[in-house]
Amino acid sequence: MSRIPSAVAVASLDTHRLIVAVPKSGPTEITTDLPRAAAASALRQIADGLDSPAGRCETALITGRPCPVHDAPASPAEAQRPAGLSALLAHLAAAMSPDDDQADALAADDVRAALDFNADDRDPALATLRDVLLDTTSTRTPDQALAAARIILTAHARQVAALIEAHHRDTRTRFGLTRSSRGLLTGYENARKIVTRYADGLADEQALAEAAEREQATP
Repeated sequence: MSRIPSAVAVASLDTHRLIVAVPKSGPTEITTDLPRAAAASALRQIADGLDSPAGRCETALITGRPCPVHDAPASPAEAQRPAGLSALLAHLAAAMSPDDDQADALAADDVRAALDFNADDRDPALATLRDVLLDTTSTRTPDQALAAARIILTAHARQVAALIEAHHRDTRTRFGLTRSSRGLLTGYENARKIVTRYADGLADEQALAEAAEREQATP
């Protein structure tokens, strides 16, 4: 007798950004409206959670001893599952491959979407650079690689400028504007302007490059 479920969960791209279905038999099915780099980042986060080293749960951290639940020896069934993050990602990447075996080009908008996806990361630019470098499903021409580099470095420079501005505000709040602090505050402000000009220059170069590409594409 087949088991009849008491409830059926329905998920669609109207409510989810990434849906992974792993049936008991047959290939894994992946549906997403995310760019490939962003989808790869989400899959890596899932895999990291499954492959996280022992001793990191709250019980283990508080007691300093192995957790009897999370750090218990693997059962025979668990030991048979695919081992390692690389194996899991390879399996999922194969399921995401286009039917015609032609990889998609790395578009500038994909890099920007990956930055948006990683916005809550401790270092969004670094996380996005990781995703782009690990994305083996996209082809990259020299111009596309240069565009990705400009976009990521622009975001990184703006992060640095924001950090300098935060230090500037903190220093002024703590010490006020005095003869002793004036030089330090001026140095912070000058550094922020230099980094901001660098970011603006990269953004302008990328805007010009994209405008030229659109002009070439126009019949």
